[in-house]
Amino acid sequence: MKKLILFSIKGTTFSLIVILIMTGCLAFNIRDNYNRLKYGVSRGVYLEGTLLEKMLEHEVYAYVLSLNQDNFTKPRNAYLDFSTGTTLPEVCGKKIDVRATVQLIMEAEPYTCHDPVYVVLDPEITVDLYRGINKKIGSFMTGFGGGNRGENIRLAAYLINNTPVAPGEVFSFNRKTTPRKLDKRDYGLAPIIVGDSIVPGYGGGICQVATTLYNAVKNADLEIVERHPHSMPVDYVPRGMDATVSYHLDFKFRNNRDNFIMVKTSCWGYRLVVEIWE
Repeated sequence: MKKLILFSIKGTTFSLIVILIMTGCLAFNIRDNYNRLKYGVSRGVYLEGTLLEKMLEHEVYAYVLSLNQDNFTKPRNAYLDFSTGTTLPEVCGKKIDVRATVQLIMEAEPYTCHDPVYVVLDPEITVDLYRGINKKIGSFMTGFGGGNRGENIRLAAYLINNTPVAPGEVFSFNRKTTPRKLDKRDYGLAPIIVGDSIVPGYGGGICQVATTLYNAVKNADLEIVERHPHSMPVDYVPRGMDATVSYHLDFKFRNNRDNFIMVKTSCWGYRLVVEIWE
């Protein structure tokens, strides 16, 4: 009998718990539905074909944020072909103005359709900017021979040719010309200086390109950020006018002028010319 009473009490307690839970859920649903009707998106409001009615502001924000990830377009700078000098025009990008779009939806009239509010992203480098670079402010020339060393010089010169440098930007020779392994950049084996010795190495000869660039940069009165001399004299410039590069040593300069500048290179026969234009 006691067991039966105890079981009956337990059953009653369980029923009460269930009723309380259901009542709480019902109350929550009523309160949630009230908040959505009072503070949520109006009935029949669409954003890019998606119905957002009754969504609360934080939910709209999260949805628009995810929509922005799918609709973001990065701007593309105008591009100057290394070898031909042909300029490809810039392309504007776009992104959704998340806050403005959320505000638009939260204030929308019932049964209306809307597109996101977009922000146009302008590229940093335009065709007009390239066209405005028309004055030579520095140059330097060195002579070189043939073989792999000559081909390495031509390749490194090609890789830095027609490179724009923004005001305040630091140009890194290594960033433009590495990696220098044979299977990556097609640099060949040629003599390089290592300490007090001359040994074969991939990219042998590119220090002459760095040196020619260094002297052109000096002639243009640009700021030298990093420069290292060879451990031995070189035969293509007088002592003190060279600049060596390696995986650990770089040649860098800063555009300390108010306008964009451009590094231009050319190889005429066995003469390397580096010019700085503004």
